[in-house]
Amino acid sequence: MRKNVFLIFALLLFCLTSCAGKGKVKVYDSSTEDISQYHTEEAFTAVMIKRDTETNDITFLNYVTGEQITLGYHGGVSVTDTYGNNLIISDLPVGSVVDITYYSDTGRLISVAASSNVQVIKNVNKFSADVSNKKATYKGTSCKLSEYALAFDDGVAKSIMEVNTEDQVTLYLMNGTLISCVIDIGHGYARLINQDTYVGGMVEIGYDVIVPVTQDMLIAVREGTYTLRINNNGYSASKDVSIKKGQETEINIADIAIPSGTVNFIVTPAEADVYVDGKLCETHAFTGLYGSYGLKIKAEGYKSFNGSFKISEPVKNHTFELVEDEDATTEEDTEDTTDVVTDEDGNTTTVTSGNTADNTSDDTTATASSTSENASTTATYTGATDNTITVKTPVGAGVYVDGNYVGYAPVTFQKVVGTHTIVLYQTGSLIKSYTIQATDDGKDDEYSFDDLTTLTDLINIDY
Repeated sequence: MRKNVFLIFALLLFCLTSCAGKGKVKVYDSSTEDISQYHTEEAFTAVMIKRDTETNDITFLNYVTGEQITLGYHGGVSVTDTYGNNLIISDLPVGSVVDITYYSDTGRLISVAASSNVQVIKNVNKFSADVSNKKATYKGTSCKLSEYALAFDDGVAKSIMEVNTEDQVTLYLMNGTLISCVIDIGHGYARLINQDTYVGGMVEIGYDVIVPVTQDMLIAVREGTYTLRINNNGYSASKDVSIKKGQETEINIADIAIPSGTVNFIVTPAEADVYVDGKLCETHAFTGLYGSYGLKIKAEGYKSFNGSFKISEPVKNHTFELVEDEDATTEEDTEDTTDVVTDEDGNTTTVTSGNTADNTSDDTTATASSTSENASTTATYTGATDNTITVKTPVGAGVYVDGNYVGYAPVTFQKVVGTHTIVLYQTGSLIKSYTIQATDDGKDDEYSFDDLTTLTDLINIDY
């Protein structure tokens, strides 16, 4: 009898131990009776695209198939780094690539581990994605771009086209293909106001942003504090500015506007004509902004003077004495002539036309080059094509291309080869920007972007 009892006890013990294997968990009902239940485990490498701390759900993207799955997270889930060290789930940023194991029948996570098979590239600047050609460019090289690749900013997934070249990012590549991009340092927007005196010049701000100054401009700039440097026609100034992520910052240039001054030209002979930047100065007095200007003085029977002068103070007098031309011809200008430049202090310099006088005093300089017809500069684009780019939507939004305003959507402008930033602006809405790639493929490009998020939409969002 005692032997039979022992055999029954041994049999029960064997059954209990054999039922505690992998793939099965023990649950309890209200009567505390033990009930065994089997679960099916599945595993794959995924991109963590959303983490909901209220519902304890995490959404993953299968980077191969593009399928998404949301799984329940609880305190018993194993979370580790690539070396097997324990982590907490918040240590893995949204956008990171992980190896996950879960119960497919219950949708419960078992483990999450930072994938050791992914290539992680940090501190990347000037990143750009060419979605149409499925190619990404970074640090002077390029790689394939997954059709399911997403960008992540502050834990929120967005289109890879929304990554600005001013952002600093971390890239995740699997087998040489980019599958995820996390924005570490984002961008805001700088709008210059009262910049009239600098229009045609250049402005430098932020991380390697150097663009022409226009009447209406909105520039994407990396978040941070910088020294803005602006110049036009030889005059420059600077001021400190701070750019906040996702926000528009107005930068008032009025306090560093270019001052103006007046130059009086005292010329012998008195009847000589004075031209400043190709325009006749009838009164022999010129008022303009500080900077350099082209100068030409000519009179019948005298050798002409070609040179330049610089305005750098409120009032300045310049004296010029032309030399008589003993071999006067009917030609308007004589090439091999000698000019005499005299400043208001009585210092004179003899200048041969066609050479530069190194010892010309003060702000008057003779130059070999012909004077410019326009003192302002104009941006030129060497990659211009015969094709166009059209931004179709959002309808009514102001469209800026590389900081320059081109009109309201739908709007069409010349296609220029290269990487370009499209900024969309509408009063009462959040500013948004996209990075596009333009190639010389003989085709017109069209883009339809999502509607901008209005401030009302933000207020009504159910968090």
